[in-house]
Amino acid sequence: MRKFDHDGLLLAEYQGKLFEKSNELKCSTGIFMRRFLHSDLLKKLDINNPSILSLDVYEGIYSILEQFGDSSYGKVKYSKSALFWMGYMYRYISYTREQSTKFVVNLFNYKQMNDVYYSFHTQDPEWCIKSLLEINNLSENIFDNNYRLKQIIKESNNY
Repeated sequence: MRKFDHDGLLLAEYQGKLFEKSNELKCSTGIFMRRFLHSDLLKKLDINNPSILSLDVYEGIYSILEQFGDSSYGKVKYSKSALFWMGYMYRYISYTREQSTKFVVNLFNYKQMNDVYYSFHTQDPEWCIKSLLEINNLSENIFDNNYRLKQIIKESNNY
C-alpha cells in the first residue's frame, strides 16, 4: 500500500474536478464514465505521476471529447458534489492501493458510489474503503495481486 502523499492529493483533486466538470457535458454520467474508463487520459492518470499531466481540468475534458466526441445520449446526471467525491475516491483508491481505475470501478461501480455518497462523503477515505469492502463482502486482500493470483490457482485446482 502506498502512502497518500502530495502527489496523490494533486491527482485525487484533479480527478474529482474532472468528474465534477463532466456534469456540464451533454451526455449522462454513465456515458461519461464509460468514455473516461476507455480514455487515453485515464491511462496517463493510472501512472499516478502528476508531473506527466497538465492537471488542467478543461484540457482533460477536451481530451475526452476529442477522443470520443460529444453526445447527448443519456439523461441521468449525478450532482457535481457526488461526482467530485467519486472522482476523488476512485483516484485515492487507485493511488493508495496501486490498482488501475478500471479495477477499482469494477469493484465499486459508479452507481453504488452515488448511492453511498450522502452517507460517506464526510468520512475519512480509509473508512469509506473499509465500508465499501464490507458492503461488497470483500476484504483488503482484493487489492493484493498475489492474493488474487493464489485464489485463481486455487479455484482452477478445484475443478
